[in-house]
Amino acid sequence: MAVILRVAGVVVSARKEGNCLHCMKYCLQKLSEMGFDILLINFYDYNILPCSHCNYECYAFEIRGREERCPINDDVPRIYGMLEGADAIIFAIPNYGGHVPALYRAWDMRVAHIPGKTDFARRYEDFERDYLKKILGFIVIGNLASGADMMLHELLYDFYNLPRIPEVLLLQSTEFGRSSLKGDLIEEEAVRKRLDVFINAILRILKQRGQ
Repeated sequence: MAVILRVAGVVVSARKEGNCLHCMKYCLQKLSEMGFDILLINFYDYNILPCSHCNYECYAFEIRGREERCPINDDVPRIYGMLEGADAIIFAIPNYGGHVPALYRAWDMRVAHIPGKTDFARRYEDFERDYLKKILGFIVIGNLASGADMMLHELLYDFYNLPRIPEVLLLQSTEFGRSSLKGDLIEEEAVRKRLDVFINAILRILKQRGQ
């Protein structure tokens, strides 16, 4: 019996519905039609807070010889638990003035410190296996004139020590004569074709991994 793989699509944007969501839905629909189990996570629907007002509880084992719980009560552990069940993860993320959105930065800051592991070294091994290595690609909405190249460097920094850097699709609204603010890039046939190429790249990675 064939194993059905789950692909999680994570949308990171300050607005509920725009280019990131539309592009991700397009990709997930295509993957669903190919027989994949799909999961859509829109950060807009969750409460994600940055590290703040703590006593390094995530490092308590190293500092004080005991485990302590992160004092921040939000949806980061819940989302991470959902992603642990995925075989592959792809992100759709906008460029904000040459930087990743604050929402993504807060997530990235917190997700490596999910409580429940006995020490940071072991926790990072699990984090790399259960999260980082599952991230196969990023769909980035942004223009080079607005610093998208700088944002990409920031986005991919977590992966420089891994054997493979995720696939990246940069969609520039200026390339298609549109404004990214309207959230209608998916209406362009050229955008959909670029997304098809991105999906095929993800499929090749899964095939290489024997999944």
